[in-house]
Amino acid sequence: MMPTQTPTDEQLKEQAIRQALSGDTIGARETISGVVDRRYLRDAWQMMLFIESERGNVEAVKDTIVSCPDRSLLASHFYLELPQVFVKAGDRSGAIEIAKAMGEAGTLPLIGVAAHLAQDGDVAGVREALSNLDDEDLRTMILRKVSSLQPKAEQFNLREPSAGQASRSGSLAA
Repeated sequence: MMPTQTPTDEQLKEQAIRQALSGDTIGARETISGVVDRRYLRDAWQMMLFIESERGNVEAVKDTIVSCPDRSLLASHFYLELPQVFVKAGDRSGAIEIAKAMGEAGTLPLIGVAAHLAQDGDVAGVREALSNLDDEDLRTMILRKVSSLQPKAEQFNLREPSAGQASRSGSLAA
């Protein structure tokens, strides 16, 4: 009887990617759990995330982010751009859900989603995106800035403004 050869980390990474490509994300995660080398772990997790994002499945993307045992394995330019990919594809709520799943790393992507929506004139979307920011001062400052950039007739209220709050300057300190 021939001895069984233990697969290398690189072989496990490749197997996990093949599984993810075939739609077996549970199997891919199981396979990758046997990888020790962080380089291969990082490659596999990022590729699994990319595969799910290409499929456009918000739940699968969120699940991949949440199931990753170490979020630093996902950290990349692509990871931070994921919410933008979804908002540009017209999936505002998906973009927001993904940014929320990213935890603290999702703060800048949420602001980016809000900026994209503001550019499109989607005031409700801006409010929805920014409502997920924990920092109320940051949220208010961004809402003020977005409001000041809107044509006068389209400006929106930050809270319940008083009658004396009619004019705003373009300054962030407004």
